[in-house]
Amino acid sequence: MVDLGDGTVAKVWFGRTRTELERLRAFYDAVRQTGPSAVAMPRILDLREVENKVVTVEDRLPGHPVWVADGTSPDLEGHHIDAMTEALAALADVAGGPALRVLPILPDESPLDPVAPFEQELARLVTRRVARFYTALRAAVPDLDDVLAATVGALEALPAATPTLVHGDLIAANVLATRGHATAVVDFGFLSTAGDPAFDAAIAASCFDMYGPRARAVERTLDQAFTSAFGHDAHRLAVYRAAYALITACCFGADVTEGHFAWCITMLSRPDVRNAVNG
Repeated sequence: MVDLGDGTVAKVWFGRTRTELERLRAFYDAVRQTGPSAVAMPRILDLREVENKVVTVEDRLPGHPVWVADGTSPDLEGHHIDAMTEALAALADVAGGPALRVLPILPDESPLDPVAPFEQELARLVTRRVARFYTALRAAVPDLDDVLAATVGALEALPAATPTLVHGDLIAANVLATRGHATAVVDFGFLSTAGDPAFDAAIAASCFDMYGPRARAVERTLDQAFTSAFGHDAHRLAVYRAAYALITACCFGADVTEGHFAWCITMLSRPDVRNAVNG
């Protein structure tokens, strides 16, 4: 990324086509049509091709990452919680609609159906991903068939939420902040769609500290803060965590030597997650 000195930056994209980036541009434009927000969202101002690479010119967004994972657990402070809560609130203020269902839900998947309920679409996505990666998942989760059936049933039983903008990958590094307040949300494109804001809250709390020694304590603290702010139901959060684990487990590797895969398998073995999907 190159700062162009006029309030914009240039990004060189590797492995992304112009068509894909035009779709991302349309997504960002749809997000911004909801009006100004105290928390900035990305905007692609121009696309250019330089030496067979696509370059986007974008707004330079203010702030610094709330926290960058380093293998330790953070000393979670008020400014961390406030910034993440403000980011979630800003996303939930963007009304969901067909224009926010234009991105592939994952790099190798199609967008969600423009008008179908998020919960139903998530259940279908879980089913597709498990079928695609069945052998690897079954090796790590011996009762995979039962877990799949329970998770799909739990998702289909959730009352439909009013859709809003879902980031899908709201890790602390994707929230920029200044003086303890969120200033921008960045890096959309992984599970980004229109859906239930509780999904973002569930994943943000669990993924703030994925690999640190006090990860569960960090998750509990953030769950309490997000539930206090937004009224999310603990059962719904746990069901979404099961869905996320099944959907994304094989995105980066397909055995327990890969960190994200191992994290997802651990999530699927947690008693609170199992109890939620089993009703």
